[in-house]
Amino acid sequence: MGISSIASSYGDNKNSPIVDIPDQGPIKGAENEGIVAFKGIPYALPPINENRWLPPQPYPGWSGIKEAVQFASNCQQKPNSWDTSLSKEHLSEDCLYLNIWAPKDFINHQTNNGYPVMVWIHGGGLVNGGTSLPLYDGSNLARQNVVVVTINYRLGRFGFFAFPALHKESEEQEWANYGLMDQIAALQWIKKSISSFGGNSNNITLFGESAGGDSILALMTTPEANKLFNKAIIQSGTSNFSLLSPRPWQQAVAIAQKFAEKHGIHGIEKNDLANLRKLPAEAILDGLNLENMQRDLFSGIVIDGVLLRQSIKDAFKDGNFQPIPILIGANDGDGVFFNKTDLNILTKQLGTTTQEIKHVYDPENKLTDNKILHQVSADWQFIQPTHALARQLSKFNVPVYEYRFSYVAKPARPYTSYGAPHASELPFVFDNLKAAFKNIEPQDTAMAKAVSTYWVNFARSEVPTAGEFPAAPKFDANNPKLLHFTLQGPFVESDPFQKRLDFIEQLQNKKTPPMPKKN
Repeated sequence: MGISSIASSYGDNKNSPIVDIPDQGPIKGAENEGIVAFKGIPYALPPINENRWLPPQPYPGWSGIKEAVQFASNCQQKPNSWDTSLSKEHLSEDCLYLNIWAPKDFINHQTNNGYPVMVWIHGGGLVNGGTSLPLYDGSNLARQNVVVVTINYRLGRFGFFAFPALHKESEEQEWANYGLMDQIAALQWIKKSISSFGGNSNNITLFGESAGGDSILALMTTPEANKLFNKAIIQSGTSNFSLLSPRPWQQAVAIAQKFAEKHGIHGIEKNDLANLRKLPAEAILDGLNLENMQRDLFSGIVIDGVLLRQSIKDAFKDGNFQPIPILIGANDGDGVFFNKTDLNILTKQLGTTTQEIKHVYDPENKLTDNKILHQVSADWQFIQPTHALARQLSKFNVPVYEYRFSYVAKPARPYTSYGAPHASELPFVFDNLKAAFKNIEPQDTAMAKAVSTYWVNFARSEVPTAGEFPAAPKFDANNPKLLHFTLQGPFVESDPFQKRLDFIEQLQNKKTPPMPKKN
């Protein structure tokens, strides 16, 4: 039964569009100012009780019309001190849901010639975040004639856990990356069902920030995700940052065992796995969030031999990835959020001297040590790896475009002197400035329109363009140029940080230091 017959059968009206989802049933969304939203659509069974630490199971469907006008719970987590939008009352292990925004005339586009589809994978270090945040409302992107989808996926130890007893019940032998499995299941659902919402199932673009960008890179190397998406946008996510670098299998197993032993489960009893599954969610959380990443008790993404056969870095080096068009970039102040040290300590960990660093970063002796620290941190953790990955992809003739985001919204300028902080591009990408700032200036609004248009046009046509602004140039290793979002607007230029990045690359070729530790 298609949408027309469903609508006539149930008495559709303009504010209550109804769609029939294949193999599940009809759902009712809501229209607001020309955009139709469907929220809280289940794409898999709740991963609770005996389904905790199992791959996502198909959701069988429902009888009658399912209301899809409110967000479902975000995945279980401990909110950070700044997470004012994440209410503990709306967190649950029952969280495998997605949301869709489409232009109101989506009914007329239910073919493979439909609207481009943009699928958002949120960041948060694989331990925090969720789709109900006002920042991720897809309405303004959908107004540019795309279908926007946001997905939840299991976080923390619910999503990434390599306890040995789990292998014994698995035909695949070594499960660990449940969060990645969730993302794949959501993409399979989207590929199958998005045409019912006017989306083109053959034109799907993933976009994600930080851990969301890392997830996309992992999916690009995973055969199970092959052909489920056609383009990718990576925002400040390169899998180089040590908090998110995939762990080797045996290391991840040791971490899971250590966590279980903390809760009196030693991996030798027959009912150990059942006891783990009986632990309350708060015990599994055990205080884990971005403010306390618990590197000795949380593995993150695992090189499990099932989804990830090798490190993401090696997969891209060896050409074992899906060769799709990619837009990739970082923020000039990306290191601000993650700095937990001082310049002298960081210098030693990088295997250099403060004199060498200041010669490159502050030849005129005008900067404070703290500003130099933030610049080095951003370059090491995000900007240089982004540039290096763009160069690596270009070797395989992959269409790749590099951007740099240096714009700071006027309301935020009094509070930062280190450039655009980590995640500060998000209100501009979604064109949702009001979700982040008060007293927005016309210049801010214009930049949000430009950034979101570049993203949408890349999803539409594989080339980042935005009206009268310059098109992003395809990356050329012999003459690399990037699209730079600055206070003067977007423009194309050679990398202004190139000398710094060459210096960082020389250090990286010497050694790979651990993440700087807090004093």
